[in-house]
Amino acid sequence: MYEFTEDFKLRKITKYELDGVDEREDLVVIPPSSKAGPCGSFCLFCYLRQNPPEMIYRVSFHDTLNDPELENRIAYVSKHYPELWVRVTDTAGNVGLDERRIENLQKAGLDEIQISVHTTKKEKRIALMRSPLAGKLIDILPLVAKTFRVIADIILTPGYNVDDIGEIIEDLASMKVAEVRLFPVGVTRYNRDVRPLTREELVFVKETALEAGKETGIKVVIPPIFKALLGELRLEVGPFEIEPAIKTYILTGELAYPELRRIFPKIPVIAVKNEFFGGNIGTAGLLTGRDVLRAVRKLPEVELGLILLPELMFYGDRTLDGYTREELISRILVEKGYIVESALEPDEIPKILENVGAV
Repeated sequence: MYEFTEDFKLRKITKYELDGVDEREDLVVIPPSSKAGPCGSFCLFCYLRQNPPEMIYRVSFHDTLNDPELENRIAYVSKHYPELWVRVTDTAGNVGLDERRIENLQKAGLDEIQISVHTTKKEKRIALMRSPLAGKLIDILPLVAKTFRVIADIILTPGYNVDDIGEIIEDLASMKVAEVRLFPVGVTRYNRDVRPLTREELVFVKETALEAGKETGIKVVIPPIFKALLGELRLEVGPFEIEPAIKTYILTGELAYPELRRIFPKIPVIAVKNEFFGGNIGTAGLLTGRDVLRAVRKLPEVELGLILLPELMFYGDRTLDGYTREELISRILVEKGYIVESALEPDEIPKILENVGAV
């Protein structure tokens, strides 16, 4: 899997950077360039609108289809890498999408488009996205699905698309949409407009959606974060019966905690509560420096120990609350005596332990 970057290069990406969903190996994702214009929506669930004010990572309210360079970038990939499957993501289809645009994207060489659809009910989509343009996508979606392979993303939001999820999937299947991906809404302590799904709602959605997919033939994907919220996440690794020779801790988010305990039964795993975002945010990739330091302060001091952090919590070389990697590592070492390593995937941890002489 690859991402086409701003400087016209391909960057290898992992499934953890694409919502943890298994993808085809020849996939190349075309993200928006710096010239992409605004999305024109004010979605109730938008993560950008519910971020803490102290967060350093800022993203504009853009839409990939509102990018004047999009066709050129697709055409470049199609010409120079004809063996790759080209997908456009990060769009709600509310701006820059009409019959002429669909034709232009097809001529450029687009194979697949991933759209934030959320619901097939026009009035509910308009209310959920707080955009008068949001209803138009439903009319043009059958043409999009006829021209490209379409993945429909649904951010499950109580009051808008939970109770009628079966009907929504049936509608998408009738429009010839190929795939539906279901993501429970993430709610931080700064969001007063929506609430997280209850466990009962999660179970209902999963059972109803899978049944609708079976009946209609549309592919229904339950991503890892959905499974984690239900306590059903299982990774195809481990368990590793490793007992380090030095004091070792694995720190992770609350959602991955049960599975990491299963994978590493002889290494203490610590679930770090995300107080920076609050709400139901429990993914390892959104951990911050201050939350990690708060958890580390509760650990015993040692002459030499090891702490393993999730690599996904670092954006470039900083955490979302501004700690540099070097600053965070130095503080943990000075204050508690632990060296720090990071792993992108759990199966990297045994090799890290071996490299640092912990086993």
